[in-house]
Amino acid sequence: MHNYHFTPGVVITGGILLSIAVLSVYVSRVYLPAKIRSAYLKSITVLAAAVETKDSGTVGHAQRVAEITVEVARRLGVEGSELERIQYAALLMDMGKANVPQALLNKSDPLTPGEWAILQSHARLGAEMVAAVPFLADLEEIVLHHHEFCDGTGYPSGLAGEQIPLASRVLCVAADYDAMISDRPYHPRPLSPQEAIEEIRRGAGAKYDPRVVEVFLDMLAAEHGFSEEQAKAA
Repeated sequence: MHNYHFTPGVVITGGILLSIAVLSVYVSRVYLPAKIRSAYLKSITVLAAAVETKDSGTVGHAQRVAEITVEVARRLGVEGSELERIQYAALLMDMGKANVPQALLNKSDPLTPGEWAILQSHARLGAEMVAAVPFLADLEEIVLHHHEFCDGTGYPSGLAGEQIPLASRVLCVAADYDAMISDRPYHPRPLSPQEAIEEIRRGAGAKYDPRVVEVFLDMLAAEHGFSEEQAKAA
């Protein structure tokens, strides 16, 4: 049986780093040209990667999810500052895992109810972290609800359908797809892209927003070498 210990030092350090990165992003949004703003965006990406080092199999996850999320959101008609906001939320969505024990994140056996509750707490903690920084406070709801499902069975609030922010609905699809095709302790092997597509397609209307799934599959067909038939009928 594992003895899990929270690490407040990790959270404090992460909070300091997040504050520095966020201040840089704010300055870049207001005062600096696009090239320098891009450099500050990389600092948030590095910060996200630092959290990912605790979680076996997730290195690069936030960046990949951000890329998918931005493209799907663009295809859904999101543009301008709202698209940038979604990108930042995707990169920071798992910040709350800084307070989840590493042994739990890397556990291959099924989680106990208590362990599952600790893991689920990362969504609320991550939302609280971004909410505490004025310049990223508008990301709070996106981060908080990125594990909600369309049928109301997700967490932390059990929201359903359009109660869930659109950005969170997109994040849910993008994050799950990337997790499915990646090495993770909790599944014996990564799914192939075609197998993952089928899982996403089966979840449309229950876990996932059907419109988001449709646009996601169109994106795969257009950008990742799948035929439309492979993407939509995997």
